[in-house]
Amino acid sequence: MTCAIEVNHVNFRYEEFVMEDICMNLHRGEHKALIGLNGSGKTTLFKLILGLLEPLSGNILIFDRRLTRENLWEIRKDIGFLFQNPDDQLFAPTVWEDVAFGPRNLGLNEDEVAKRVEESLKFVGMEDYINRAVNQMSHGQAKRVALAGILAMQPKILLLDEAFTGLDFPMVQSIVEIISQLRREGISVLFTTHNRFFIENWADSVVAIDSGQIVFDGPTDQALCNQDVLRQMGNWDLLEKKMKETRL
Repeated sequence: MTCAIEVNHVNFRYEEFVMEDICMNLHRGEHKALIGLNGSGKTTLFKLILGLLEPLSGNILIFDRRLTRENLWEIRKDIGFLFQNPDDQLFAPTVWEDVAFGPRNLGLNEDEVAKRVEESLKFVGMEDYINRAVNQMSHGQAKRVALAGILAMQPKILLLDEAFTGLDFPMVQSIVEIISQLRREGISVLFTTHNRFFIENWADSVVAIDSGQIVFDGPTDQALCNQDVLRQMGNWDLLEKKMKETRL
């Protein structure tokens, strides 16, 4: 199976935090959950894949192309990154201008830019907000606009950082449906989550990271039987039991 992302024996150090011999694959069209406790290295791994950080050794391949300083901009065109907080992603005065920013940076003509903006906003159900100020939307609306800005770039890979945090159920359902449609179109997705529901129901596979080291990488059904993975997810069954005991 063709790999969208290959992380090969990557080592990285930042002050006292160390990542050692990180190996991980994301296959074309795959949904993969990246899990780990806070401070385990999830965000650092995302930054390495995006080329925002440079490994001390090892290499990262995006569709068989080794990520380097020289080809960083070209490779980044294939990767869309959705921040946990859309306020970190939206910056233009209006929704239209924000979604248009990426396509314009690709050097597309204005007709193509307008076409992509309209199609992307329609895809996420935000076409009626095209002239709205980005600071006059709910958290969920802003998340969908941020996603539209990514889709307008037509990436082949999506990196989602806690994509469902702070959303109510209808908005979560909407985002799930949008990304599921993208998957049917062949987009690969690597997403971080602390929510077991999304791991069980949305992930083809799971990679677990603990203190800068990969402790598991495999199919979801195997992950849910692995103690290292369960430790990173938290023992929700035990918590439920204790909560019931306190009500007795």
